[in-house]
Amino acid sequence: MTSALAEQLSQTMAAIHARGWCDGTGGNFSCVLSRDPLILLMAPSGVDKGTVAPEALIQVDARAQVVAGGGRASAETLLHLEIVARTGAGAVLHTHSHAATLLSDWCLGEGMDAGSLPLQGLEMLKGLAGIDSHRRQVALPVLANDQDLARLSATAGPLLSDAPHGLLIGGHGLYAWGRDLAEARRHLEILEWLLEQRWRRLLLEALGQRHPKASGIQAVLLDIEGTTCPVPFVSQVLFPYARERLDGFLREGADEPALAPLIKAIDAAMAATGNDSNQGETVSHFKRVLFLQELIDQDRKLPALKELQGLIWDQGYANGELRCPLFEDVPPALRAWRRDGLELAVYSSGSVKAQKLLYRHSNAGDLSGLFSHWFDTSTGAKGDVASYRAIAAAMNLEPGAILFVSDVRAELDAARTAGMATRFSRRQDNPEQDSGPFEAITSLAQINV
Repeated sequence: MTSALAEQLSQTMAAIHARGWCDGTGGNFSCVLSRDPLILLMAPSGVDKGTVAPEALIQVDARAQVVAGGGRASAETLLHLEIVARTGAGAVLHTHSHAATLLSDWCLGEGMDAGSLPLQGLEMLKGLAGIDSHRRQVALPVLANDQDLARLSATAGPLLSDAPHGLLIGGHGLYAWGRDLAEARRHLEILEWLLEQRWRRLLLEALGQRHPKASGIQAVLLDIEGTTCPVPFVSQVLFPYARERLDGFLREGADEPALAPLIKAIDAAMAATGNDSNQGETVSHFKRVLFLQELIDQDRKLPALKELQGLIWDQGYANGELRCPLFEDVPPALRAWRRDGLELAVYSSGSVKAQKLLYRHSNAGDLSGLFSHWFDTSTGAKGDVASYRAIAAAMNLEPGAILFVSDVRAELDAARTAGMATRFSRRQDNPEQDSGPFEAITSLAQINV
């Protein structure tokens, strides 16, 4: 068994080297030889991985010590051991491809310590175990490199259970794993392909896919759903999360003074819509919850409900159950605009509290500090011209100095009538795909201000 596995690992390394993913002495590769005690079969450090014969492989124990073979164990053995322990992997493969190395640095721009790279929309995703649709979004964790491998492994550990069988290390490359060597190699090839696609797409945008310059712009006003994050995150994640927890949240907080004004407003709304069949008597907890769930199902905007949802989402973000999957182009665009001196603002139908939570707990870390203004429908309906004039006044700018980006034409029409510049956000899964008279973008990187 050992000789057969050694032969397979040697051949796999040679094939990976031939693809240019571990040139020189780069990369490190391991297979689980024994789990009790834990023994890894590995390539020795400091050698050309394309020419390692089966008999030249080394065996390493759970303390990263060589127990058989004449070579030296890589310092990165600690990360291999962490991945095996956390995921049950049978093989771990680490490459230094151009795409993985460049993208990991790009994701960690502006001094971030950790982040993630969203992957969505390509059929090759279905080559990853557990993924059955190209519409499924996964987030590939990205960690800053650290020469202290014990510390790096400890940082990576909590992220591994939710990782899509892979992990990026800033400026260093990709780790991929699987239940056995064959699955690990498949995952590596899939992730490398996806990273290459992402990198080439960024190159195309940089090589002239930018749109005409919006001159005189001093601020960018952004919608959220369908503009900076996918529509399904709100409709399929946030709303169901709040709906499922309304009962318990209201029951546990029935005596909380902070909830009293919200409950009073909800009961008044029930009475106004004819849902209060008690005719002035105390509304039952059951009827209140049922009423709120119906509003969520119908996507009706009640201010008290939005505040209540924000409180529930606050708990979800705090305990790590929720994280906003911003589109990949959004974080670098926001940082670039702020670096260039532009003001950033949000205008969304969700409450200001919900907006701040979303950007504070994004897949790119806390981006809330990049924004200077937050607007919700307390400013006015998003289809009303007066709302955009009020926003411009609040920002102490002329409407013409503001660029508004949204995926809804009615909103853009109102903003343009108020005097703002506009862009139509055309993203996958957005209900509206026809930009009509508005200039369409598929990435914030295409906006030239």
